[in-house]
Amino acid sequence: MSESLAQPTVHAHGPLGRIVELACAALAILGGILFVIESLMSVASVVGRALFATPVPGDYELVQMFSAMGVAMCLPYCQLKKGHVFVDFFTLWAPEVLKRLLDAVASLLLAISAFFIAWRVWEGMLEMREYGETSMVISLPVWWGYIPLVPSFALLGIAALFVFMGEVRGEVKS
Repeated sequence: MSESLAQPTVHAHGPLGRIVELACAALAILGGILFVIESLMSVASVVGRALFATPVPGDYELVQMFSAMGVAMCLPYCQLKKGHVFVDFFTLWAPEVLKRLLDAVASLLLAISAFFIAWRVWEGMLEMREYGETSMVISLPVWWGYIPLVPSFALLGIAALFVFMGEVRGEVKS
């Protein structure tokens, strides 16, 4: 059984759609750059540890922080391109109208969740800043890692609303 790997995607319509698509792509590129930096730092740390007995100080802390930031930054683009994993086992039989309705509901629920998470991350960031919590090894302020998460989740909510509207209007194209 061979199936097309092409997934439906939401195409930009109008100036607002192009802005959302550009913002999602830019944030995903920045997230990718963080992953590259993280990888290079990990290699430098392993080589430094093996050859010179001097790893990069705080490498675990930085990898943890960069990973969380990078993943969050890629989520809006993934949503806009409908790249999230979904299980269609129970809906294989369903007509396209029902599938589109379920996708629309899922996008709306994701939007609500993303906006809620953005709000809670914002509150958590303010608390971390107020308490002055720092990482253990390099004393990096923990709240710095929260900075890109807030706009990432807010943009995820916007992208999910954009997909929701596309599903409702029947504009999602394969």
